[in-house]
Amino acid sequence: MDTIPYQQMVDEFHRVLIATGFTDDDAYTLAGVFAGNSRDGVPSHGLNRFPGFIEDVISGRVRIDARARADAALGAMEQWDGQRGPGVLNGLACMGRAIELAQQFTVGAVALRNTSHWMRAGTYGLQAADAGCIGICWTNTTKLMPAYGGLDKRLGNNPLVMAIPRPDGDHVLLDMAISQFSGGRTGTHKRSGEAFPVPGGYDAQGRLTTDAAAMERPLPIGHWKGSGLALCLDLVAALLSAGKTTTQVARQGNEAGVSQLYLAFDLSRVGDADTIAATVQDTLADLVSGEMVPGEQVSWPGQRSAEKRRAAARDGVPVELQFWEQVLAL
Repeated sequence: MDTIPYQQMVDEFHRVLIATGFTDDDAYTLAGVFAGNSRDGVPSHGLNRFPGFIEDVISGRVRIDARARADAALGAMEQWDGQRGPGVLNGLACMGRAIELAQQFTVGAVALRNTSHWMRAGTYGLQAADAGCIGICWTNTTKLMPAYGGLDKRLGNNPLVMAIPRPDGDHVLLDMAISQFSGGRTGTHKRSGEAFPVPGGYDAQGRLTTDAAAMERPLPIGHWKGSGLALCLDLVAALLSAGKTTTQVARQGNEAGVSQLYLAFDLSRVGDADTIAATVQDTLADLVSGEMVPGEQVSWPGQRSAEKRRAAARDGVPVELQFWEQVLAL
């Protein structure tokens, strides 16, 4: 795969964002997030998604000048309205506020409604971890997968993030869709023709399949467990934010105005930093020390993305040229 220096990717994104109408500061923030997503091995919400984001801005589906605002202060929790502004900027603002609340109350929560796609969910978990906080956040989506036992799409894949800070910056980061495979990974498999390692969803005849190109309806993780989890994440985010559920988002005809929840827990207020770091390290070391299945490798969540980040800094960011050329042409 071809590679591009990280800074070159940032600069190209910045060029396009300025031409699209963003301020210099916002353009650099967005460029850093999109390039960082690709650098960390998530190009589906980095380079590959960037041309679509620009299209959403130009079409008006994302309101370039709108920003999330606080509408209600409820102690350690606040409700915010995203006003259909750029989801990345809204997300960074809301997790930033959750961190501030956690530094005051130990725990902070911001429930956000009426926002647009936040791109890589892990961005906001890492933001919390960099501030020394445990971060938990999730979003609902439009209807993307069936409930267990059904074939019609009724649930969102509702990505969920949990991040635990580590002093060296290689934070524990769980970033997962509630579908067996994320939309980004599904797209990668469709382009490459590579089969999923396990069934990822249903084909047109309602049969489970490992063929991404034939898959029409994604499968919830854990079957009935993932189905229930997706529903509960959807309801909690919508009810706490006074926003829309997946059902209500889908009625609009496009994925806009979604609901999200950002939680931060300030670890500095609950224990000694050295003891906390030692507990995390002891647990991770034990996790990877056991006997492994032949051909497999045990890793903790976030370990591989941290390794990809270091490799990209050394060797450049891997890219699919068709997407890089789209950006150059913008």
